[in-house]
Amino acid sequence: MMNSDENEKRKIRDIMNAAQIHLVVATLLVTVTFAAGFTLPGGFESDHDSPHKGMAILVKKPAFCAFVVTDAIAFVCSAGAVFSYFVMAANHHPTTKEELRVLVNIYRVATILQFLSMSAVVIAFVTGLYATLSHSVSLATSVCAIGCLSFIIYVFVFHLIYKGLTGETTNQ
Repeated sequence: MMNSDENEKRKIRDIMNAAQIHLVVATLLVTVTFAAGFTLPGGFESDHDSPHKGMAILVKKPAFCAFVVTDAIAFVCSAGAVFSYFVMAANHHPTTKEELRVLVNIYRVATILQFLSMSAVVIAFVTGLYATLSHSVSLATSVCAIGCLSFIIYVFVFHLIYKGLTGETTNQ
């Protein structure tokens, strides 16, 4: 049986290892959402004589507006997660129970931000495709439905976590 000090060291090591993996994912999300903000669905007005040259072509479509907003949300949440993991890395040797509690809380905040970012990326993906495929309603709707399967997966995983935390078991 581990003593309290060994248990805390293991907890710190486990959190920091998980944070390293999460940092890679959060960094990828920041990169993807940043790039998506500049390579907008539908492209840009390129007519040299147009007063709207360089402006987004689909700017008046509600699905495009939803894409832009959810992409921005995903970017901000991912950037917040990256910052949180950076703060964790800078303070990865807590010496008191209070410092350990702060480290755990930062990890929780970063994880929530990352989940929100992942959710917003799915919505941005779906709305971006819908904006560009809206001339084919059946295709656009199909793609949206397929994209939203991510949320069913999220709910299923959270359900498994909840069952594990509450000690519920399934009869096999």
